[in-house]
Amino acid sequence: MAYYIRDFVSAGPVLSPRRPTINEFFLSSYTLNIYTGCELGCPYCDSWLYSDRLLNEIVRVPLDLPQRLAAELEQVDRGDLIAITALSDPYQPVEQTYRLTRQTLQVLADRGQPTLLLTKSALVLEDVALLQRMNEQSLAVVMTTLLTVDPRLAERLEGKAPPPALRLEMLATLRRAGIPVGVALLPIMPYVNDTDSAIRSLLRACAEAGVDFVVWDYLHITNERHRVRINEILARLGSYPVSYYRDIYRNQPTVQPLYRQDRDSEFLTRCDGLAVETRAPHRIYAGKLSPHNEASLLLKHAAFRDRAAGRERMAVLHRELADVVYAGTPDDAALRTSPLYPTLRQVLGRTDAG
Repeated sequence: MAYYIRDFVSAGPVLSPRRPTINEFFLSSYTLNIYTGCELGCPYCDSWLYSDRLLNEIVRVPLDLPQRLAAELEQVDRGDLIAITALSDPYQPVEQTYRLTRQTLQVLADRGQPTLLLTKSALVLEDVALLQRMNEQSLAVVMTTLLTVDPRLAERLEGKAPPPALRLEMLATLRRAGIPVGVALLPIMPYVNDTDSAIRSLLRACAEAGVDFVVWDYLHITNERHRVRINEILARLGSYPVSYYRDIYRNQPTVQPLYRQDRDSEFLTRCDGLAVETRAPHRIYAGKLSPHNEASLLLKHAAFRDRAAGRERMAVLHRELADVVYAGTPDDAALRTSPLYPTLRQVLGRTDAG
């Protein structure tokens, strides 16, 4: 168990700066980290890079965060989604004592602010009524991270996190309550959870749980410190020669394009066969975000499909348009170059209509 330190927010805002480009995975313009430190301490997590101490040793509890957030929200557009996804789980065990995430959600609900939660804990089910209220008046989405449905591998990758079956059951319960749910396959680790059989099993379980969508991305190895951590994980899992990752990463932070394209193609084929959406479907956020955010997400999601299908020129076009639209400066002539033009004009027309 971690040590809990009751604290107050230090100087500076509790919300991140507004993103220069919308987050296509989590639909977000802002991120919010409630606790600092995480008792789950999953060894692959990027959060280890930002702490001088062990990530799961100390959890700081900023008691005044809800009040500080309420003040900051006065300067935030109600059409911007806030993602509680940052560097620690909002429903880790400390939440049972302090209920800081619940207080934060109440602030967001009172404001009518669209919100997305990323958690591995079924403790979120205790706030179902609050999440239903939020989703009725604006938008509330719950996602969970899932690397595998193999319980033995999951225990070795993230021993203190709830087992995969419990997380999927949690999402199924939330969806029955009318709350949109998604799965984040983050990260895809080469030679660990990237095989065809692993992908097939995981996506089939997502389909059976009735999730609304899945997203995925590949393990980032941002610096040498993280590379050492990853090598330690691989050594615990089996015999993985260093050359395996050297070939796929070539000393870059992320995987090589050919590897990405191959695995993306496998994911897309499996998702299409199971009727599982590969990004949050438009029906979830239609009319619930600002028109510019909604249109930007449509373009980002189209760009993802374009790239996976080898339509690189169209992918670049859609990504560039997404950023222009998100910034609030869409050019009609530029929008006409996209096959999405009729839908984009319909969405953006809500701005003209006031």
